[in-house]
Amino acid sequence: MKIEISKMDHSGSGIGYVNDKITFIPKTIIGDICDIEITKSHKNYNYGKVSQIIKKSDNRIKPKCPYYYECGGCNISNLNYDMQLEFKKNKVINIFKRYLNIDINPKIIDSNDEYKYRNKITYNKEDNYLGLVDINNKIIEIDKCLLVSDKVNKLYNKIKKEDLSKVKKIIIRECDNGYILSVDGIMNFDNLKEYFLSIYLNNIPVYKKEEGYINIGDIKYRVSDKSFFQINTKSIEKLYNLIIKYGNFSKNDKVIDLYCGVGSISIYISKYVNSVLGIEIIPKAIDDAKENAKINNIDNVKFICGDVAKLIDKNISGDVLIVDPPRTGLDTYTCSIINNSKIKKLIYVSCDPMTLVRDIKNLDKYEFKDITLVDMFPQTHHIESVILLQRKS
Repeated sequence: MKIEISKMDHSGSGIGYVNDKITFIPKTIIGDICDIEITKSHKNYNYGKVSQIIKKSDNRIKPKCPYYYECGGCNISNLNYDMQLEFKKNKVINIFKRYLNIDINPKIIDSNDEYKYRNKITYNKEDNYLGLVDINNKIIEIDKCLLVSDKVNKLYNKIKKEDLSKVKKIIIRECDNGYILSVDGIMNFDNLKEYFLSIYLNNIPVYKKEEGYINIGDIKYRVSDKSFFQINTKSIEKLYNLIIKYGNFSKNDKVIDLYCGVGSISIYISKYVNSVLGIEIIPKAIDDAKENAKINNIDNVKFICGDVAKLIDKNISGDVLIVDPPRTGLDTYTCSIINNSKIKKLIYVSCDPMTLVRDIKNLDKYEFKDITLVDMFPQTHHIESVILLQRKS
């Protein structure tokens, strides 16, 4: 059936109407006229897929990746990069207006690289294939992913030729001094480790170990295999400099950094403030954070391991609060403790604008002051937001 795409949803899928019923069509953009097949039909909406593009939108480009229409990783590679940024900006504008009734016109900071920016990738195993998850939640075997470096792709092509019969997934994280390789499975790990140790790519050793090192500005970070770290290495400095701008810190400021991970934000801002307290639930990440303070000769940061919701009420004394939660955002208890604190300034770093606006609404003792977007995820619908909130007088 024929359909014209008139809008795009927050995940980058095109939207059209079949008999007045809203229909979501992945990998289409505004202005496309398509012949589609309905794949799922619900009471109030449909999902469909393109059988043929009858007329292309003027804004459509040919994706560089040959797997784009099969792979589930990238959503908007059929838009040029300027249009990708416009899509993301408009998405956040619409979400703030709809859920908070706030009119914003945020600046969006672009990525250094449109491709080859990811420092981490997960390959999943299904049957005899080691590859990426496709749009139908199956595994697609590829030759290369354009979001990671040539060296990571070369390593992947070596690994997938091995006997990985008992492997479920392999995660590769590229660091400045090599690669962290994590294997989920019950195969003979020692044999796989020896295999990794034997591979060399342009004189850079590839090895299974528990940590690597990534440099951001003049700071060196140790990052372990289970620790969170921003995936777009070259754009991290832009993000952290924005936090410094919004913080407008003084040497008297005592800062709390919730969901601090390996202490990357805490350590980056430490020279501008009196002290930083970081809280993180993952023990290995806290080990990394403490080591990162040590190797960078930082002595005004402290890290606590534990659940933020269980620790926040006893550790909320300070001047500035920074939160960088997972995609699920803040829990209601944490929001209530923040509301009842004496924290004057709150900087919220978010990777999901929907949970962000929910949390802003819950943080009703604070008023929204500003937002800047940072594109850490080109070719996808994801966007990082940095928000400044000020306690109401």
